[in-house]
Formats: sequence, C-alpha cells, structure tokens
Amino acid sequence: MHELGVLYQAVRTVSRIAAEHDIQRIKHITLEVGAESTFVPAYLEKLFPLAIDRTPVLKDARLRLRTVPGQGLTISEIGY
Repeated sequence: MHELGVLYQAVRTVSRIAAEHDIQRIKHITLEVGAESTFVPAYLEKLFPLAIDRTPVLKDARLRLRTVPGQGLTISEIGY
C-alpha cells in the first residue's frame, strides 16, 4: 500500500510550504491523481487522517482528489 507513503510525503511538503509562508492552518489539500496510475483513490481518502495525525497545521484538513490523465500524483492546490 504505497498510498500511505505518498500521503506522508505530501504532508511533509505541505507542512514545509506552510512554515515558509507563515501559514497557521491548512483547510484542504487537492491531489491530482493520474487515471493510469496505480494509486487507489479510496485508499488515499481512507489513509489521509492517519497521514495528517500529529501535524497541527493540517488539523481537520480535508483531502480533495481530482482524476487527471496520466500516471502521476501531484499536489495541485493547498487551501488555507
């Protein structure tokens, strides 16, 4: 289940960006998931609360998923 590892990396990236810009609270993260990727959106949604646990800037944040052509996964939006 590589979804959890990818989510942890996204959380680290978003946390770093928030710190660099003095953002205190992130409301949502939008991930673009490639339709041909091996990522399972349902797993990403289910594991997101675990990935943001103990990350104060992401407390109560929501995960938004957008399916796009291709194979990758990208952070496309950070809502604050």
